[in-house]
Amino acid sequence: MTLRTARHRVVVAVAAAVMFTVLAACGGNAASSSGGAGKVDGSSIVLTTITALEPQFKKYADAYMKAFPDRKVEVRSTTDKADEYAQQLATARLSGELPDVFFNVDFLADTLATDNVTLDLAPGLKDGKLHGLKEDSFLPQFLGQYRPLAKPEQITGLPVSADSVGLFYNKTLFDQLGVKEYPKADWTWDDMLRVAAEIQTKSGGRITGIGAPLGDGTAQIVYGPVIKAYGGSVYDPATHKSGIGQPAAQKAWKLLLSAYGKASGPYSATANDPKASFGSGKVAMAIASRATIPQTKTSLGKANWDVQVLPTIEGKSTAGGGSYGLSIAQTSKNQDAAWAFLSWFYDTSAGMKVAQDVGGVIPPTADGIDNGTWKDGTPPPANIAIFGKSARTAVLLAQLPGSSSTTMQAATKKATQEVLLKGRSIADAFGEAEATVNAAIEKQSK
Repeated sequence: MTLRTARHRVVVAVAAAVMFTVLAACGGNAASSSGGAGKVDGSSIVLTTITALEPQFKKYADAYMKAFPDRKVEVRSTTDKADEYAQQLATARLSGELPDVFFNVDFLADTLATDNVTLDLAPGLKDGKLHGLKEDSFLPQFLGQYRPLAKPEQITGLPVSADSVGLFYNKTLFDQLGVKEYPKADWTWDDMLRVAAEIQTKSGGRITGIGAPLGDGTAQIVYGPVIKAYGGSVYDPATHKSGIGQPAAQKAWKLLLSAYGKASGPYSATANDPKASFGSGKVAMAIASRATIPQTKTSLGKANWDVQVLPTIEGKSTAGGGSYGLSIAQTSKNQDAAWAFLSWFYDTSAGMKVAQDVGGVIPPTADGIDNGTWKDGTPPPANIAIFGKSARTAVLLAQLPGSSSTTMQAATKKATQEVLLKGRSIADAFGEAEATVNAAIEKQSK
């Protein structure tokens, strides 16, 4: 399990839905400050990231040190495996060896705050430590992923990129089959699945209409927004309950499961099969993140392809999203120097410009979406700007207490298999999944 697979998000993103194993609680109050200010001029800080992001973070550090020759940023990398990464941070917290700045991710943020790993950044934002950026400068849903469930007034990380998904489509395949109805901004899910089924039927199954939206049944980045569009919820923090088995959610599961074997290929428990990917050139449409664009360009070569916003349901956006972020350790003795680095990094004319050029980042601010360089580049896709619209309307992954996120992943996968492979009813399969998840939530909330 990696931090940033084709999860439609982070390592970008973005991406499918992996979840961390919960860290053992360390006690105390979340996000209290126990470090020190330190100095900025002549400072030296340590920044730790996962291995997959090490090359680009080294470029960020080099650019920062070029701008400030008397300051040093040492970039260290660690595992991409979720459970190992989490455990390393927990151990470093207990031994007093946390880095000054480190990679965080939406689905881990609440746990790290509870475990006293991350510093509350809200006071620093209020005091203007981030190059004039304030809380309301960031897209609220992305910043909200770094607000602890128990203390939402706190901010324990800052999103690096506003990762969201779009609908990729291969015009070359459409044209080969004589299908003239390309995806449009006003498409509904019924439109998308209808055209996907047409493509699959006309090709005799040689071409997949759309990559299975649910994947193996765990793609919360897809099913979460669809459930919300129908009026349901994956998790309601007010009631501390999941609603994945409720009537509104059942409508979502019925729609999503209807794709298998008709608009998409048959169900497979094998995630990330290259033969079933959009980049294989045998899939007409797919739901994927902007982070996959460079790889798609390489894989599809001279094929004519583009992107469009996700279809709507009952007039509501179904774009999903997520983020990875940067946090300051609450035990850091160089907090002012860490803030100075973040101030440079989030400046759209400084670090964030480098991040857009090097890491394909979409700045998680309104100004960055409107005026950033992330839209520049040679097509395809010609319609890349749709990711700005998707980011603004994105429904992000639900934060669940502790390891109940892992339980959710296993429960929806099991329910999907029981419906598709065993003929069990959606109401029964996902009702049982909801009960399993809620039992885990209750246990983790104690």
